[in-house]
Amino acid sequence: MRARFVLLLGTIAVLGACDRSTTPVSPAATADDVVDLVPDYAVSPAASIDAAGIGGSLLPDALRLTAEQKAAIVALHDAFMTATAADVAALQAIEKEARAAIRAGKSRADVRAILATAAPIVARLDAAFRKLQADIWAVYTPEQQAWVAAHRLRDCRRGSLHLTDDQVTAIRDLEDRFYAAVKPDLELIRSIVEEARQAREAGKSRADVTAILAQAIEPQRRVATAERRLQAAILNLLTPDQRLLWACRRG
Repeated sequence: MRARFVLLLGTIAVLGACDRSTTPVSPAATADDVVDLVPDYAVSPAASIDAAGIGGSLLPDALRLTAEQKAAIVALHDAFMTATAADVAALQAIEKEARAAIRAGKSRADVRAILATAAPIVARLDAAFRKLQADIWAVYTPEQQAWVAAHRLRDCRRGSLHLTDDQVTAIRDLEDRFYAAVKPDLELIRSIVEEARQAREAGKSRADVTAILAQAIEPQRRVATAERRLQAAILNLLTPDQRLLWACRRG
């Protein structure tokens, strides 16, 4: 999920549009999301379940991701989370510094200077996330790719979600609880896929390998159900305009 990625640049633009005086920035005069710099996709493994926001959880049953595809996608996202951990920690530190500056009544220029240091970090995260999406897209079959392409929203417009602090907190909580709930099933799916791989390498028959992979059908069904519930719960927290922007970012 990359719902809030644009907020950093939007924040800098908003601060830049304000008066250039050195009057203190009061917390009441600044949106809470001004210092919400860390994008959802960088802190929540939920993106790995939803194929990094490119439509995996919306595929119809006939085209749903196989156990092997699901395991491959989760592995890609795990690698992404590991590789970007330092940048995420740096953004969290900048976020904390900016909040402290606002609480201390620092000038707009001071807060703007703090936020500006996050720009190259967000750029690196964005590049890494785009690569993650490309790698996940390559896991899809041509039929799955065609379905996703055909069902993308066509009337998307540019804009920022401008999530409130309460919305950010609620969404992160939903994602964390979702991943905690599906983690056992994801680990089970990965173990089944690994067992099937070893069976192939050992020269087991196609029927034997198929029987092993069939054990992943039920945990996959549970994960898919949880994905749909997560999406519905998040959408329920958003305004109509935010829902459209959220859907566009996930398409």
